Amino acid sequence: MVNFYYFYCVDGDLGPFFLKFCSYFPYAAKLCINGNEYLKRQLDKRAIGFEALDNGLLSCEEPATAQAVANGFNEHRIERFFRKWLKLLPHPFPAADRKAGYLYKLSVLQAEFALTQVWDRPVHGREFFEQVIRDNIDLGRPEKVQLIFARKMRKTTATDGRCRTRVITEGVIPSLHVYYKNTHLKQYHKTCKSGAALRTETTINNSYDFAVGRLIRNLPKLRDIGFAANRRVLEVETVSHDNRVGALAFDTLQKPVTNDEGQRASALRFGDGRVQALFAVLMLLSLNIEGFRNRQLRPLLAQMLGSQENQFTQGRMTYDLRRLRLHGLIERIETTHRYQLTRKGLGVVFIYQRTYARLLRSLGDERENDRHERNHCEIAINPSSLA
Repeated sequence: MVNFYYFYCVDGDLGPFFLKFCSYFPYAAKLCINGNEYLKRQLDKRAIGFEALDNGLLSCEEPATAQAVANGFNEHRIERFFRKWLKLLPHPFPAADRKAGYLYKLSVLQAEFALTQVWDRPVHGREFFEQVIRDNIDLGRPEKVQLIFARKMRKTTATDGRCRTRVITEGVIPSLHVYYKNTHLKQYHKTCKSGAALRTETTINNSYDFAVGRLIRNLPKLRDIGFAANRRVLEVETVSHDNRVGALAFDTLQKPVTNDEGQRASALRFGDGRVQALFAVLMLLSLNIEGFRNRQLRPLLAQMLGSQENQFTQGRMTYDLRRLRLHGLIERIETTHRYQLTRKGLGVVFIYQRTYARLLRSLGDERENDRHERNHCEIAINPSSLA
């Protein structure tokens, strides 16, 4: 058995932390620090009032200053902190060994990046999160995971069980979990005395999941990946919860449209097989921060329509892109051949898909079951379903 030596300390700038040394060569060490504690200490030093959560802030008198302080918690500050405490604490390498070249180098074993949305009323946050779970239980599907984390999925990755969604309920507080390889994205609803918050956090347990090295100098790259994943998930969830497509906008989509330059585009009728397939593909690509190309849509749309990709020409895809653009659902990214959904487009695509899947498709299944039952002269009525 190998012994480990733990040092539990409190730093004036960083708060509580621990440093662990292994007693066996090469005497590996592990440092555990908390950025939230650093932020709270720095706000106290600046005499800026705030109300703390156990792992974040509920409120702050100067949010911009707090954000600037949080951004300053970088790899350079962590490196200086580590070297400072190596000089203060006993560890396996005395001065002679260090002079001989035996030194510690910091690498990232695990990094957590979190965003917290604070609600004015706790009940609003709970209602939002319960709706999020109902609408986004498929966030862990491979085609969505590759967009959330901006990674191209390989067949082995998509089928080995490392891309999945879980909903865990502890007591009455549910949490939503999305997994990609060794990376874990978690959402949960926090309540406290004076408010409530939705916590979204991405934990990267292996930087190689994103082709990034482990040395501490790579922390900014991991930070960008973690916060981008958090924001993309929240963007999709916001649209799914607060999707406002008015009757007039919906009616306009059912008719051909002509723009100011005289360009005409055919209607995007609700329930049309090609339109629904097109919108389903756009939903899959909606999180892609770099937009999407004609050639990315073609194979997916051909698959949705049950046809071969070589039968679905580039001209047919260009026709659909033109329709979407003239209806204001997509826009071209400047200086590129890529497109992205507009805010209106994201809302329209979502409501078309959700309404079709939950209303018409369900109704069709019920009618098919009803015909089957009447043919056998066995009709059962469940009173609870009538209610």
